[in-house]
Amino acid sequence: MDAAGRLRLAWFVVRTRLSRGLVALTLVMVAYGLVSAAYLYTGRVTLPPADVRFYRVMAIAYSAILLFLSSMQGGMAVLKSDRDYLFTLPVSRSELAFSLYVGQLMLGGLLTVAWLGWYLPFVEVPPGYAAFDLVLFVLLMTSLSASVAELPAKRRALAASAIALWAASGVWNPVSPSSFFSAHFLAGTLTLAALSVGLTSYTLRRLGRAPLIVGSQASQPSPSEGPVLSFQGARGPAALLRMKLNSITLSGRVGGFSAGGSRYFSRRVSLLKFIGYLAAASLSLLAAALALYALGLLPTGYQAVRDARSGGATAFWLLFYMPAVIAEVLFIGFSSSDVINERPWLAFTSLSPGRYLRLSALSWALVTLASLVPFSIAYLAIWLLGVWPAIGLLPQLLITTPALSVLAYFASASLVMMPQLRYEGFTPGQAGARGLVLVIIVMVPVVMLSYSLSSFSFSLYSSLASLALVSPLLALDRPWASASRKLVERGYV
Repeated sequence: MDAAGRLRLAWFVVRTRLSRGLVALTLVMVAYGLVSAAYLYTGRVTLPPADVRFYRVMAIAYSAILLFLSSMQGGMAVLKSDRDYLFTLPVSRSELAFSLYVGQLMLGGLLTVAWLGWYLPFVEVPPGYAAFDLVLFVLLMTSLSASVAELPAKRRALAASAIALWAASGVWNPVSPSSFFSAHFLAGTLTLAALSVGLTSYTLRRLGRAPLIVGSQASQPSPSEGPVLSFQGARGPAALLRMKLNSITLSGRVGGFSAGGSRYFSRRVSLLKFIGYLAAASLSLLAAALALYALGLLPTGYQAVRDARSGGATAFWLLFYMPAVIAEVLFIGFSSSDVINERPWLAFTSLSPGRYLRLSALSWALVTLASLVPFSIAYLAIWLLGVWPAIGLLPQLLITTPALSVLAYFASASLVMMPQLRYEGFTPGQAGARGLVLVIIVMVPVVMLSYSLSSFSFSLYSSLASLALVSPLLALDRPWASASRKLVERGYV
């Protein structure tokens, strides 16, 4: 196949993954970022050194978060249409691997360019480095999403955490995939180029040799590992809450390089076991914070956090802000996992549809609240030692995140952002413009967290406003009844 044929095949794969509306909106966002960046570069807009350092820290923190989330993905996205049609085409494995890689790249690459590209003029990255580094970063994200997936879940989490910490070290470490944001332009670009080119080449070679499973031979998801519950004496709402509050449903992709093994899974995990994992992570966070506090490397006042020139402020942002953002993104994003696992025609026979979905969203908010308690205790302990900005994270974790998880749950159901997961082993379907609503909901607490570290009043009042926003959804069945009808109309059974 010639180059034109490869591009046509890649474009076909992209169209199966992204709707036209989502591609159009994303391209508008990218175009806006490019135009604004060109204006800032040509206008030679300069910022005070303290502001430049602040934006550098934020860009590095966000790049570390993106690399963590990419590493936690489970291999290449494979749709049912791929196995039924794409895998049967008379094309070589290398051409097929290239098309799957481009499709994966488009899923997250454009939004990454729109998000991180905005920072480049502010952190004074030269134009010659900016475009080149963004392309390399997107290649690295895409390759990580495929290669790290070969590891078991626990090792994958450790690898993702190590990669994120390496990226976060770009604040002071020139040999880091994100150090080009912090004025280490040559060293950072060379590191990023070596890592991206090497890992991309490795990923494409492995994809080209991966076994393919076609037709109806889809691999089956892993069985649930949730607790065995007794529903004796519990009916209706009591039975629903007992089920939802004793386990958490996690969904995602697993499988690594084998396109046949890359599948969408759904697993029910004991809530107490899940909270135990989070408690271990929060203890590690607390231990690191105590070590830095003993060395005098953490700021103790709000002004020190606002002063981006402070090394202690940098450590504080990376140690406190990054874990809080990752926790919020995961729990608000996972709300859609609970929705796509619903079986309306069975569930709605036990309760009215509106009440069932409302109680499901309420239970998810309570699960989110319980899961974030360990991190909140860690931040509270640091505040008691005298690191005053840590207290600003508590209202965001304990009020804003559960509240916005309800809003995300309602948006996922009302807009039917994703097709129902039917245990076919396939990624549910095409990503559409509706998914941007969930992205916006996730971005709101990310921004709120950054301001909460410098103002407890803002944190408290904004969290109460979030709770007031979702109170009607927690009190009324009618909006949820409308959402339940839309689920059924869009094919949920």
